[in-house]
Amino acid sequence: MTYQSVGMYARIMNIEVEAIIDRNWWTTWCTGDVQNTRQKILLAAFKEIHFNGYQAASIQSIINQAGITKGALYHHFNSKHEMLVALMEEVHTQYVENTFIKPMEVTDDPISALTQTMHAIKDKMSDEDVALGCPLDNIAQEMAPIDEEIQAIVDRLYKRKQQVMVAAFERGQAAGNVTKDISAESISLMIRATLQGCMGIAKSARSVDALIQCGMGLIHYLEQLRPDH
Repeated sequence: MTYQSVGMYARIMNIEVEAIIDRNWWTTWCTGDVQNTRQKILLAAFKEIHFNGYQAASIQSIINQAGITKGALYHHFNSKHEMLVALMEEVHTQYVENTFIKPMEVTDDPISALTQTMHAIKDKMSDEDVALGCPLDNIAQEMAPIDEEIQAIVDRLYKRKQQVMVAAFERGQAAGNVTKDISAESISLMIRATLQGCMGIAKSARSVDALIQCGMGLIHYLEQLRPDH
């Protein structure tokens, strides 16, 4: 979703573009500890890339949003691409670790853990948020096909999510919380694909209701995987 389409969406919904930027839920990915110039730059870069896409993102806009000089930016990052790599390695990776990896790493009831995660996201997101799309998925779609370094980071993050799900489902099977009639690897891949698909459908529809309906369908399916169902 480009800045121009964000602007069009704002006009249709009678919302100021700045209001969407300010209350955008995705921005919470990198606003937890903005204490120094480097973090200010990453936050500004996150917003600029999320709203415009990486290739259309403006260095000058990042400088203006961060409230810094060009010299200060280039003191921390040699290029826009270096900023993108830092966003992927630090912001995106940390968010995936905090919201998905950590809960799944410690559970032997992956069905409940996934359900809780989906409900937590549903309770925070708005139509505006789903219209913007998942920052990680957006970068994956735009840059992974043309940038080997970004593709490697994206692939590592997706595989990390896959691996932690497989391990959680295997623990769930051993603990009697998941039926043993399924392949933990196959079901984990299907869940990952479904979650990304749900966000894609919701983004296209610009509707959090579409995301909720898709998520509820996945939750209903997951409940069928309990041994006593």
